Amino acid sequence: MCFPFGNGEDFAVRHSATVLLVLSLAVPWHSARGNEERTPSEDKSNLLRVASLSIFPEKWNKAGNHDKIEQMVREAARRGAKLVITPEGVLEGYVVNEVVDEENPKAKAELTRRFAEIAEPVDGPHLRALAALADELDIHLIVGFLEADGQRTFNTAALFGPSGQLLGKYRKTHFAQGYTDNPPGYTAGEAYPVFDIGTVNVGMMICFDRQPPEPARQLALNGAEIIACPSYGGRGAWNTRLMQVRAYENDAYVIFTHPEQSLIIDRHGEVLKEGSKDQVVLQDIDVSDLKKTRASFTNRRPETYGNLLERSHP
Repeated sequence: MCFPFGNGEDFAVRHSATVLLVLSLAVPWHSARGNEERTPSEDKSNLLRVASLSIFPEKWNKAGNHDKIEQMVREAARRGAKLVITPEGVLEGYVVNEVVDEENPKAKAELTRRFAEIAEPVDGPHLRALAALADELDIHLIVGFLEADGQRTFNTAALFGPSGQLLGKYRKTHFAQGYTDNPPGYTAGEAYPVFDIGTVNVGMMICFDRQPPEPARQLALNGAEIIACPSYGGRGAWNTRLMQVRAYENDAYVIFTHPEQSLIIDRHGEVLKEGSKDQVVLQDIDVSDLKKTRASFTNRRPETYGNLLERSHP
C-alpha cells in the first residue's frame, strides 16, 4: 500500500532532505521524454536495452491483465528490449488497498476472501505462462504480483530468465500502511537478493521500499548495478527527484515502473527517459559504464552507522 505525498511520502522527504540538497547542486534534473533510444556507446555489444512498461491494470481481473501484460511485453521485445519490467501487483491489479481501506465489516470480509483467492504461487498458471513468454522472446522479465505461499501472501516481483527459468524473486519489505492492519497472512519480506543476468547485476525493490534510503543502499551493497522499482502508489515530480537521489547516492541505474509513470535514470541521477500511462519506454544502457568504480562507496564508514539497526525514531 502506498499513500500519496503527505502521509508515507513525508517520511522519505525528511530522510532524504540532505541528499536532495546535494543533488540539486550537483545533478540538474532532466527529462528525456519523447527522445529516441540513446546509444551511449558505438560498441553495440556493451548495450543492454531495458524497457519499463507503464501497464495500467484492472483490479481483480487477472485474465484481462495477463493479456495486456503479454501484449506490451511482446511490443517491448519487438523493439529490442532484453530486460523488461512491469509495475507492482500488475497481475491482479494491486488490490491490498481495497481490503485495508474497507470499513464495512461484511464487505471487508468478502474482500479478504477474494484477496486470498486471487493470490497465486510463483509456479501458478499465469506465472508459468509469463515464464514461457520470457522463454519465447529470449528476454529477462520482471513481473509484479500477489504471491501465495502456504497460508501467507506477499507483494512479490518475480524475475524470469530467457530460458523461462525463475531466476529469483523479491518480496516487498516495507509497507506504508504499517504491519498490523493488513489482510491475514499478508507478510513483509526479509531479504534484498541481487541477480546476475549475464551482463549486469539486478536488484529489486517495490514501491514504498524506495522511500526509506536503506533498501536501495542494501541492494547496492549486495552488488546491484541496476535497481528495478515496480510501483503502484505515489508518482510525479517529487517521486522523480527521489528516484534521482536513489540512483545518485547508490551509483546505480534506477528503473521506476508505475502504471502512470516510467523513469529510467542513470547512475549520476540524470533522467534518461520518462513515460506515462500504458506506454512502453525503452533505453539502451552501456553496461561497461556500470563496471566502473563506484565512488560513492569508497569513503564510507559503516562502523559509525550502528544506530541504523535500532528501532528508535528521531
